[in-house]
Amino acid sequence: MRRRHMYRQAGLWALLALAGGCASTAQHPRLPTPRPLAAHYESSLDREADAARTPPVEGLLTLDQALALALMHNPSLAAFAYDVRAAEALRLQAGRLINPQVELEIEEYDRDGAGIESSETVVGLTQWIELGGKRHWRTRVAEARGELKGWDYERQRLDVFSQTAQRVVGVIAAQRRLTLAESTVELAEQTNHAVTERVKAGKEPPLQASKAAAELEMVRLNALEATSGLELARLALAAMWGADEASFEAVAGDTDRTLDAVPALATLKSRLAMNPELARWDSEISLRQAALRSARTARVPDLKAALRYAQYEEDGTDAFSFGVTVKLPIFDRNQGGVAAAALALEQAEVEREATALQLGGALTEAHAALALAQQRVDALRTKVVPAMQSAFDGAAEGYRQGKFGFLEMLDAQRRLIETNERLLDAWRDHRSAQITINRIAGPAVEVDPLLEQEKH
Repeated sequence: MRRRHMYRQAGLWALLALAGGCASTAQHPRLPTPRPLAAHYESSLDREADAARTPPVEGLLTLDQALALALMHNPSLAAFAYDVRAAEALRLQAGRLINPQVELEIEEYDRDGAGIESSETVVGLTQWIELGGKRHWRTRVAEARGELKGWDYERQRLDVFSQTAQRVVGVIAAQRRLTLAESTVELAEQTNHAVTERVKAGKEPPLQASKAAAELEMVRLNALEATSGLELARLALAAMWGADEASFEAVAGDTDRTLDAVPALATLKSRLAMNPELARWDSEISLRQAALRSARTARVPDLKAALRYAQYEEDGTDAFSFGVTVKLPIFDRNQGGVAAAALALEQAEVEREATALQLGGALTEAHAALALAQQRVDALRTKVVPAMQSAFDGAAEGYRQGKFGFLEMLDAQRRLIETNERLLDAWRDHRSAQITINRIAGPAVEVDPLLEQEKH
């Protein structure tokens, strides 16, 4: 009867140990507040399991649709989401108590042939008790690491947003480049026809017809290159949401719009705190502060408590014993760990300042690029392109009337084509600088003018 009572006690201790070790509370990953840029879009962390498959995209694609698709289905962003969830799981694990140990020992069984009647049965329960706040600071370290994973996810989310916007700009520019190339082919065909007619009339030598035909073939090759470039740009954009083909017909956009004014650099720099690469350092410093406190708690020895129950079958007696074990912090007080953690904390402060300087430099560079691109676009659009168009029209009309030679007209045509190409390049640089500034300083400049059709 007594043995059964003892076994019931041992079973109770074991059940209590298992209950303490298995209890868990499901929690959602804790993320930093999303940056204002693209905050209204859902991302891969928000989607349901049945939304993992990318829906087909058909017809005219807008920037807004492209961004929504990329943030929801981008493969690299989805991979970062797993890091966030894993960090939360590790935070839960860091708060667990150390499992107790249960020991069952039967000594002197069958001594002198007496069987179980001569044995000594011992049941023991051992538990390590952490002192000095070790579990609290271990949990805090895990929480801070989870916050950093959240910032890494936020940084990747903005990278996907910016890269998608850049690729939308690339497709719009490629579409415009193809349109220019096709119009150039039409222009070259008209020129070739005019030269051929003058050669037939004996007003130009046959050599000029050969030159016109060669020029026509060159612009046709340029049109083929533009077609290939557009297809590559479309595929690159579709890859942002994990698609292996571009099912959309075209991207909506207008290359004739720019900013009314470039914002002041000082205004942009005042928004640098919005950048997740800088904001994450608050969590990084918290992590290293918690790591320092955790290193200091390691100097406090833990306590090992043991409870044992023994029953002696030979004389029918039993006894309880209780013991405590403590390590003496004489030689190792984690001096090196504390010193390293303190240096790591000081390093974080320095690295935060270095990050702020780096972001400020990148912002200054992007602002200068935006201002220069704005000037180039304005000058090319309002002055240079109209002047080149007028020069070509005059040269073409003069050639038909016999006032100008073929070379003068061809030179005017090439300059017009080159100027239109430079205008398109300036527009793309302008949009690229806008997107870069927004990535660094939040939604500081307007990108929506890309979507002329969405404004109507």
